[in-house]
Amino acid sequence: MNSYTNQDLQILIATMNRSDLSFLEAMFQCKVSEIKYHLIVVNQSKTANLSSEYDNILVINDHSFGLSRSRNLAIEKASTAICWILDDDCVLMDNAVDKVIAAHNHCEHEIITFRTAIRKDLLFRNYAVVEETLSRKQVENVLSPEITFKRESIHESSIQFDTRFGLGAQFGDSENYVFLTDTIDKNLRVQFVPQTIVIHDAHTSSDEPVNNRVIYARGALAARENLWTAQMKQFKYVFFLWRKGYVKGWRNLYDKYMVFNHGMNDYLTGFEGHRIGHPDL
Repeated sequence: MNSYTNQDLQILIATMNRSDLSFLEAMFQCKVSEIKYHLIVVNQSKTANLSSEYDNILVINDHSFGLSRSRNLAIEKASTAICWILDDDCVLMDNAVDKVIAAHNHCEHEIITFRTAIRKDLLFRNYAVVEETLSRKQVENVLSPEITFKRESIHESSIQFDTRFGLGAQFGDSENYVFLTDTIDKNLRVQFVPQTIVIHDAHTSSDEPVNNRVIYARGALAARENLWTAQMKQFKYVFFLWRKGYVKGWRNLYDKYMVFNHGMNDYLTGFEGHRIGHPDL
């Protein structure tokens, strides 16, 4: 058994264009001066600079963009045993930190994921009702504020978020799935604990399967995972769009097919020309 306490946890928060810390009050439901946890806030902005007068809140101003880049900067600067990834639109549930610490104390797994709620009495999706070790397939739907990990295991395995994936990157989706599958490939274990730790809006940027940005990223992800099965996944995804009625008409289906194809090819070649003039990618 481990013996972590709340002081062994750092919360890693990504934000953009902030000039003060007042946004933390909505997240923690208290004044900034009353927040008792250790935070690392990465503020990405070309113009706004953020500062902190609090010993427990470390601010990093980054003049480049990319959600995965932000995550990596925070992980690099983290100094405690346990890290918890959050976005600036999350609200912590009561006793959330206690739940995270308790889970890491009784479980040796390197990564532990939890549940998200839309509101206190409604979960974000259907979750398992018992603890379980997650497979590559099962980590597909894990949200970033559900991810906590033992910092040393991530550093020792040289695992980072892939900066080509995630909002603000070339492939604007799937960064959490890539991160978690990379940890599994390095023989780290991902455990799910059916405890709710955060409230988040019902909609996420990945909930739009017909969105070209999502399809482009899915194509890149398919190529990253297995080049030999990527084309099969391309046909499967387009068939899914047709079967669900998201896309109608052969011309429109072909357009989506080609977006997926561009994602595959661009991942393999490093080409970004398909994004020129296409802000929806």
